[in-house]
Amino acid sequence: MKPRARAKAALTSVDGVHAGSLMQEARRLASASGARGTRAGISYWDASGIFGDLQAKGSALERPSARTLLLLYAADLAFRLRWEIRPALAEGRTVIAAPYVDTAMALGRAAGIEEGWLRSVFDFAPIAVERHYVDGAITTGRGKGLVEFACRHLLNVETRATRQDLVARAHARLKATRHRERG
Repeated sequence: MKPRARAKAALTSVDGVHAGSLMQEARRLASASGARGTRAGISYWDASGIFGDLQAKGSALERPSARTLLLLYAADLAFRLRWEIRPALAEGRTVIAAPYVDTAMALGRAAGIEEGWLRSVFDFAPIAVERHYVDGAITTGRGKGLVEFACRHLLNVETRATRQDLVARAHARLKATRHRERG
C-alpha cells in the first residue's frame, strides 16, 4: 500500500461579514484538510490583541476612523503573517486565514475609502491560493469579527451610514468580489 502523498502547504482565505459563519467555515475547512492528509491551522483576526486592547478601553477611547481601524487590521495581519501564517506554511501546513484581505477591502470600500489606498495598505499580504466567501447572517450586534467590531467603533458621521447599512454594503462588496472571481 502506498503512503498517502502530502498535499502542498497553501494559504486559504475565508472572508465574510459575520464572525460566527467565518469561524464555522474555517473549522470545516480545517477538518476537511485533515481528511486529505494535511494538517491545517487557522489564523483568526486579532491574533496580536490590538482590537482586544481597544475593546478593553471601551468608551474611554476616542472612536477611531475607518482608515485607522483598517491600518490596525493591517498591523494585525502583518503580525499573523509573521508569527502564525508564514511559519506554518514553512512547516508544510495549510493555513486558513479567517478573515483575510477581502473582508477588510470590502469594509473599507463600504466606508467610502478609495480602492487604491486600500490596495496599497494590503499590498504586503500574499495572495491566498484558495478563497472562500461566507454569506452568514448580516448582523451588527455583539459578534466577534472585524466587521462587527468596526460597526461598534466607527464614527458613523464619517461614513454617513447606519451600522446596518455599513454591514450590508460590505456584504455586497464581498459578493461582487466573489462574482468577479467566478467570472
